[in-house]
Parts: sequence; structure tokens; C-alpha cells
Amino acid sequence: MHEWVTVISALILTGVSLYGYFTQKSIEYLSWTISGLAFLVISLALASMGLDALALSITPYLGSIYPSFMALGVIAIKYKEWRYYLAFIFLMLILIAIGNIQASMLKTMSQVSLHTISGLIIIVLPVIYTIKKYVPAGFLILALGGITIGIGGMALASIAAGKPILPLELVIRLLHPILYTSAFLLALGIYLYLRG
Repeated sequence: MHEWVTVISALILTGVSLYGYFTQKSIEYLSWTISGLAFLVISLALASMGLDALALSITPYLGSIYPSFMALGVIAIKYKEWRYYLAFIFLMLILIAIGNIQASMLKTMSQVSLHTISGLIIIVLPVIYTIKKYVPAGFLILALGGITIGIGGMALASIAAGKPILPLELVIRLLHPILYTSAFLLALGIYLYLRG
């Protein structure tokens, strides 16, 4: 049951972002739509295949696109330098692919770098934007979504690496509630920004 709540949350995140893009035609909503679509594919794979979805060759890319394009959208709200972050995302995705082919630490280092930096952007920039009154106060909810996305990402990465950070049964039990909570919070933050 939880798996399908995750799929519903992914649909809502994608829908809110897509609606924002159609009404505003701005890069942040386009970025958030791409992020939502990546999460939707991951959630459908998890719902239909269970944890076997983590072994799919596309999973590391989708798992990296989800937070990185969410962060790209947050940057694009205020800074034209979002293009540099987009270049960074593509560079990290290329390095992940090279590391995948060579079975090297390059893949892990690239994923960790991309996830860590994206997570910090998703958490810190909404706080700064709110303090400076660039965005409505409700946009802070996106930062809460960023915190939960980080927890979910660590849980998924630890399972995929075969070294769960908590007992495997607990990680499996909490995985979907963490994933759908993050998507609902991100969607709400985007909605409140759109309405702001």
C-alpha cells in the first residue's frame, strides 16, 4: 500500500510542477517537473519491482536527477547562474556513467557530491530566500522536503550499497513513508511558491 502512496505523491509533485510551468513558463518549474518525472519513474519501479528496482542500471541516474533538478529549480528562482549548476549536474552524470563502466569509486564520489550539494541547496536556499523575502514564508516547507529527501536518499543508497545505515527491516519499513513525505512536502512548497 505504501508503495502506491509514493506513486501518488510523485504524481502530485510532477503535476504541481507541470502546472507551474504551463502557467509561469519559467526554468524553476521546468526543473521541478524534470525532478518530479525522475521520482515518478523511481516510485513506479519500486512499486512494481520492490527493492529490485535499485539494481536497475537507470536507478543511479534517476536518483541523482531527482534532487539535483529540484536544487536547480531553487537556484533558478533568484540566480541566473543556474546554468553553471546545470553544467555541474551533467558533468556528475557523465562521471557516474564513466564510474559505472569502470566499476570505480568515481561513481560513488560523483553521486555523493551531487546528492550532498543538491541537498544543501534545497535546505539552505529556501531559508535564505524567505529571510530576504524573495519568496513567501510557505516556501520553507520545501526545505523540510529537502531534509526528508536527504534521509530517503541515504536510506536508498545504503541499501543499494549493501550496507544499510539502520537495520534493513527498519529501513525497508520507513523507506516509502520517507519518500512520499518528502514528495508531498516538496509539492506543497512549490504550490505555495506558485500561489505566493
